Amino acid sequence: MITTEPVGQSAGMVRARLRVAALTAVIAWLAAGCAAVASPSPAVGTDGSATPAATSSRAEVWCTDHGGHLVDRVATWNTNGDPSTWLELAGRMRLCEFEMTDGNAPTRISVDLATLSSADPTLAGLAYLTKVRTTQPPNPGQNPSAWSCTTDLGGASSCGNAAAGSGGWVDAAQPVFMVMNLCVFADGSAIDEFGL
Repeated sequence: MITTEPVGQSAGMVRARLRVAALTAVIAWLAAGCAAVASPSPAVGTDGSATPAATSSRAEVWCTDHGGHLVDRVATWNTNGDPSTWLELAGRMRLCEFEMTDGNAPTRISVDLATLSSADPTLAGLAYLTKVRTTQPPNPGQNPSAWSCTTDLGGASSCGNAAAGSGGWVDAAQPVFMVMNLCVFADGSAIDEFGL
């Protein structure tokens, strides 16, 4: 499985750096975003509620205004294989990604736009903010972030079954983080599994 963990750093060190970047983004959102989320939008439905396009647009603006990058990713199967064997699936997701380049290698955390813009909680937001105690996988070779996503939080962290070949979320234009392993929840919200 291709992961976003930089070479030469422990998983704990990577998680700590990602949490710092994500916490900075969440604090900024809580400080400035609450009023912005509740602010009227130019695109409203007939019942007065914001349309999905208005909510998405507001989240995109917030993302870029706070140093994030908008990245479109495609659910892709078999990303552990040769790229010529990858199979793009129907899933598409626009994410806000924050990157930290201090230290030896860049780190990045991704979050879906609904989590950034919703006045209501999302499972991804709750998983990040509540800091659920994680368990360790029984096999030391297993990815602890994927294990925690599926076992501790009830999310899905790969596109496919590991035995038959699995995959992740791909943006071929990304030079370092081409494949991102997201923890996707039943409400459709998602966050980088290493961010949890």
